[in-house]
Amino acid sequence: MPTKKNSSTRLILSITLCGAALIASYAMSLAANHKEKFWVLAHPIPAGTQVKNEDLVVESVALGQTSSQYISAQENPVGSISRRQLQVGELLARASITNDAQSLTHQEVSLNLRKVDLPLATEVGEVVTIFQVHDAKNGEKTEPTRHIASGVAITSIDRKGSNFGGEVAVTVSIDREIIPDLLDATTSGRLVIVRSNG
Repeated sequence: MPTKKNSSTRLILSITLCGAALIASYAMSLAANHKEKFWVLAHPIPAGTQVKNEDLVVESVALGQTSSQYISAQENPVGSISRRQLQVGELLARASITNDAQSLTHQEVSLNLRKVDLPLATEVGEVVTIFQVHDAKNGEKTEPTRHIASGVAITSIDRKGSNFGGEVAVTVSIDREIIPDLLDATTSGRLVIVRSNG
């Protein structure tokens, strides 16, 4: 027959274990829902491009054990270089950026295009192809269309001028080795943007 003392001891032990389980569960719940501030992409960033202040916003998210994989708001990633194409709304991961200057493979170039040479549905963040086209003049033989660059990311579009039937100002991020060819192509003919339907 169990003594009264043993019964009391078991009761106290059971209450203690139950209380500990509740506290542990509550602590785990708090940890899981604990939000911290991290950098999130406000604009798309092409691969090989420097991260700018306007590309980022701070948001509070609960990441738990994976939080160390992302850049917190207490750190400053501005000036770092993207290793890959970064999309709007994604958290800035440590593995997605580097401070190695050799990774800066792309630079931004501004272009003025005719309204009809930029598809209306083109949006910032899209990756497009650029061609050079020469129009026929006075019955002269035209030069063949020339491919200038593929994998070109659109970083800004200003269509204000197109309201009056004029030009569209477009800024692109392009491999810096192709920039001389692109600039040469602006001196004759016209540039045409071709976007993918995919």
